[in-house]
This record gives sequence, C-alpha cells and structure tokens, in this order.
Amino acid sequence: MRKIAVISFMFIFVLSSMAFAELKVGVVDMQKALDECDAGKAAAKKIEQEYKEMQEKIQKKREELQNMQTELNSQSGVLSEQAKQNKMAEYQDKLKDLKRMIEDSNAELQRQERSYVNRIAEDLTQVVRELGKELKYDIIMEKQEAGIIHNSETVDITPIVIERYNNEWNAENN
Repeated sequence: MRKIAVISFMFIFVLSSMAFAELKVGVVDMQKALDECDAGKAAAKKIEQEYKEMQEKIQKKREELQNMQTELNSQSGVLSEQAKQNKMAEYQDKLKDLKRMIEDSNAELQRQERSYVNRIAEDLTQVVRELGKELKYDIIMEKQEAGIIHNSETVDITPIVIERYNNEWNAENN
C-alpha cells in the first residue's frame, strides 16, 4: 500500500513538473521602463524645467524679502514705531506668501509627476499585456513588485473559484 502511495506521489510530481515546464513566464521592470522610455525621459525633463522655473520665482521672492529686511534694519532708527510695525507686518505677510508659494509649488510638481507617471505606467501596462498575448506568455510579472500584469486564460482559475464559492454559498443559503 505504501509503494502505491509513493508511486502515485511520484507520478503526480512528474505530471506537475511537466506542466510547469510548458509554462511561459516573463518579467518586466516597470520602474526601469518608466525611467528609460522616451515618454518617461520627456516627462522628467519637463518636470525638471518646471522645477527650475519655480525655483527662479522663489529666488526672486527671497531676494525681495532680503532687501526688505535690509531696508527695515537700516531704517529702524529713523522710522516711527507705527511705521516699523507696518513694515514688519508687510515683511511677515510676504514671508507667509513665500512659504505658501513654496508649498504650493512642491505640491503642484508632485501632482504633475504623479500624473505623468500614472499615464505612462498605464500605457506601459497595456503594451505589456499586448506583448504577452502576441508572444504567448502565460504570466508576466513585474520585477520590483512581483505583481502579475498578464496571465493567459489557461492559468486563470477565477471562474473555478467563483463557481465553487457560488455552489457552497447556495448550499448554505437555500
């Protein structure tokens, strides 16, 4: 009896090994694809240009604030207390505006970058799916995340899982 079990186990093992030998699996590094594709390079260049433009605007505001600070320091002995308070309030308002501008600029750049990345990633995923079908890959996994991007219907057990779950659920609820 024990020999039959061992032989059965070996037979099942051999059959399953044969099934895996026929499985065509691919791997894609989506981050590398994002970084190295033309659209990714163009998006990175555009974000970099927008970053430089925003930095220039921020630098101009900083210089204005530095000039205001210098002016305030040099005139502090000449100005009345009310004039000093007014200039200081104006300086504080401009400083708040600068901080808000920096925060808004960073948030906008991050939003734009996410938008570019999401759009390109969707396009790349579609290309991977089409290649998977065209080259007859059974499974294509993302290298970094090990997520499945494409699988052939022959390895998709979703219909079987649904059918089994439905049978069990209907048996319990009828």
